[in-house]
Amino acid sequence: MTTATTATTTTVQAIEQAEAAWLVALTEGEEAMTALMLEDSHVVHGPVGKIDGRESFAHFASTRRRTVFAKAEELGITVRGNTAITTCLQEMHIVFDETLPPFPIQEAVTRVWEQTAEGWRLAHMHQAKRMPPG
Repeated sequence: MTTATTATTTTVQAIEQAEAAWLVALTEGEEAMTALMLEDSHVVHGPVGKIDGRESFAHFASTRRRTVFAKAEELGITVRGNTAITTCLQEMHIVFDETLPPFPIQEAVTRVWEQTAEGWRLAHMHQAKRMPPG
């Protein structure tokens, strides 16, 4: 993990907890995701770099591709004041068709978190697909 020198252990732990909460929210659905996002959040995703706001991304992620498992590896954290930038390799198992087994997807992900009175909230996320994990 990489952190800016001004980040305290408590701050880094809070960001790690926000990251863990995001992975859980992916499996819980729309309300859980939007609760962790700022109102003006944007997500860049998909094979052509679609840009969605908070509600449209959460709706897409919970209806078009239902996540049943999510984990992250190689978490890097950089803190600059009230902003944190995280990077990771994120693996998700997605159900596109209920008659088929979940499909594994791996993405390189960058998330920008902002510290708020309610805790760290997602301000921006960029997901880039990788080959399915082996």
